[in-house]
Amino acid sequence: MSTTSKASLIEALDQSNAATRAVLKKTSLEQVVYENPAWLVRDVIWHIAVWDLQSARSILAFADGGEYNIPDFDEDQFNTSSLEEGRELTPEALLEQSQHAREAFQQAVSKVPDGSENSEFLYPWGDERGSIAKLVEYMIEHEIEHRDEIVKALKGSNED
Repeated sequence: MSTTSKASLIEALDQSNAATRAVLKKTSLEQVVYENPAWLVRDVIWHIAVWDLQSARSILAFADGGEYNIPDFDEDQFNTSSLEEGRELTPEALLEQSQHAREAFQQAVSKVPDGSENSEFLYPWGDERGSIAKLVEYMIEHEIEHRDEIVKALKGSNED
């Protein structure tokens, strides 16, 4: 990211979210994205939302002078348990909560003291430190990677 002001970070999160929402208009939440283990579009969207919320928690802890990371973090276990939570939601609730998660991430960025966008803090997975700007970049790259996989799955289903 060329500029790292809070406003530019929030705008980048907004643009990425808008691109993902546009893709969602073209597919079903029940579309298979990954085969083994099976992840549906709804699972991918929830996965992104969970990481938005974890990022927000980490940023807010930093803004309050502390640190946050996921306790006893094991990536596979964490992702699996969070998917199970998301699968209990109705499609409407899932979409609403995923939008709220993105807004929480953006609000967390807005609460960081001015000039702190490049200060180092603990990332939610706990074994890495970096700037808020870099975390936002990571999370957008993460979203793009998954969004591209949704598009790929959508194209594959249209060829059947």
